[in-house]
Amino acid sequence: MRRTAVALMLVLGACRSGSRAGTPAGVVGAIGPKQAAEQFLASIRREDVQATSIIWGSSKGPARELIRNRNELEKRILVMQCNLNHDSFRIVSDVPTDGVKRNLKVELRRGQLVAQTMMVATPGPNQRWFIENTDLAPMRGFCSNQPQEQKR
Repeated sequence: MRRTAVALMLVLGACRSGSRAGTPAGVVGAIGPKQAAEQFLASIRREDVQATSIIWGSSKGPARELIRNRNELEKRILVMQCNLNHDSFRIVSDVPTDGVKRNLKVELRRGQLVAQTMMVATPGPNQRWFIENTDLAPMRGFCSNQPQEQKR
C-alpha cells in the first residue's frame, strides 16, 4: 500500500511539472511579443488560469508573482476570459512604441462576432515577453453575447 501511494505521488508530480503549449516547465513569458499574444490568447481560450497567469504580466514578471492575492488574480483572469473568449484570432499588426513595448492589434472572432482590440506586450525578466494590457472595451459583446457592431 505504501509503495502504491509513493508511486501515485511520483506520477502526479510528473504530470504537474509538465510543459504547457510547448513551454518548458518553470519558464514564464514568451520569446517575443507575437508569441506572448498567441500564448495569452491560447490560455484564454482553454480557460487555463495558471497558463494565463504566467504570460500576463509586466516588465517585473508574470502576474502570478505580482498579484499576491490569489482570489484577485483569478477574478481578473476570469474577466479577461469572458471578454476575450474567441473561436479564432489573428494578429493584424505589431508596432513598436516609444520604448521597448509593442502594440499588437488583434482580431478575434466568436461565432458571427468580429472585433479588434489592442494588446501591449512588454519585455520582462530573462528576455521574456508578457502581455501587459489588453483593451477590453471593444470586446464587451463577446462576454455578454449581445449583438456587437461588426469591425474589420
